[in-house]
Amino acid sequence: MDYRDWREPDIIEGDYVVLEDRDVEEEYPQPKHQPIQTDPKPAIVTHVILGLNIAIWIVMSLTGLVKGWNQNIQLQFFGAKINGLIAMGQYWRMLTAMFLHVGLLHLFFNSYALYIYGPVVEKLFGKVKFIIIYLISGLMGNLLSYLFSPNPAAGASGAIFGLMGSLLYFRKERKRVFQKVFGPGLLIVIGINLVYGFTQQGIDNWGHIGGLIGGFAIGCALGLYKDSRKQYKRKILIWVAIILVFAAGLSYGRVKYRGIIYLNQAHIEAQSGRISEAMEYISKLSNRDLKDPWAKELIETVFIEDINNKLGSGKPREALVSASTLIDYYPKEANYYYFRGQIYEVLEDFKNALEDYLYVTGVVIDNKEIWLRAGRSAYNSGKISDAKRCLKEALKLDPGYSEARELLESIGDTI
Repeated sequence: MDYRDWREPDIIEGDYVVLEDRDVEEEYPQPKHQPIQTDPKPAIVTHVILGLNIAIWIVMSLTGLVKGWNQNIQLQFFGAKINGLIAMGQYWRMLTAMFLHVGLLHLFFNSYALYIYGPVVEKLFGKVKFIIIYLISGLMGNLLSYLFSPNPAAGASGAIFGLMGSLLYFRKERKRVFQKVFGPGLLIVIGINLVYGFTQQGIDNWGHIGGLIGGFAIGCALGLYKDSRKQYKRKILIWVAIILVFAAGLSYGRVKYRGIIYLNQAHIEAQSGRISEAMEYISKLSNRDLKDPWAKELIETVFIEDINNKLGSGKPREALVSASTLIDYYPKEANYYYFRGQIYEVLEDFKNALEDYLYVTGVVIDNKEIWLRAGRSAYNSGKISDAKRCLKEALKLDPGYSEARELLESIGDTI
């Protein structure tokens, strides 16, 4: 389709004689819009991007096949959008993610959409502007995905929605021509895709919305192919706004995902044996960060190692502080009370040990060792009736449990 022949209905074609300037102004007013100029060269850039997307998918798939990687590992290695990694400084993922695809079907649909809309936008804006629209729209889509979608993501959808956003700018500038060429079709396609994205799982609709907004904004900042209007002030303001959005978004992302950054640093320190430094990073986590299963696993590993190190160094009171801190993080975790109860026994604080062991027995009722420890702590703290009850519970679970029986008999009772 050649857009060089598009005309507004009020453009007068044909021969006429100009007598004087005033005659032109009075009888032949200038049209509101000049004829549309389009890039006369083939849509090479569109086809280069298509080829690049396909080539990257092939290389990624072959690499995964050779190395035995599943798709998630492939996408992470080749640069998918992963919020935590971006927050830690891997900002290049916001660019590389737009050239990756999750499977052949995903690649096919995005390639088809690019094949349909790419040449149109490339003709209307020219090759250089087309590249800018595609890249900035994709980055804007990944920025919104980074800020509002917790899931990893990949795909050209944000950039493709950016192409449609640039066509909305074209609609603003040449509404009559847009209606003749596209009709309501483009608006319907955008609407259906956005609604579908909100109602289906596994679709990064924030990436679509970001790309659409980015495409429209970049279209306004660049103008159409060989746009002769000098609207420098407006264009500069739009570019400044785009830059500020990216700067603010990346800054907010560092704040939003700082918990992931702290956890990663804690993991690095723990692997290097610097447990106290790892605990320092853990202390900076928010309550929301603590709910992450990976965070809980890491925190438990770090604190248990710290407790064992302090007990091995003859520092039970410091170990007690660490155990209490761990319980403050996860107050419903029975195992942590069991650890602390043992530390209280080392410190001969049998009253507090008994309290911790009894808490555990309320959660884990079929562990004979916990009942034995509770009975022993009760006996050592002078609570004989509690000691007998706990020891009898241990013997119910294992009638042949000699340690519980011997302690019970030494108290002066038999079963």
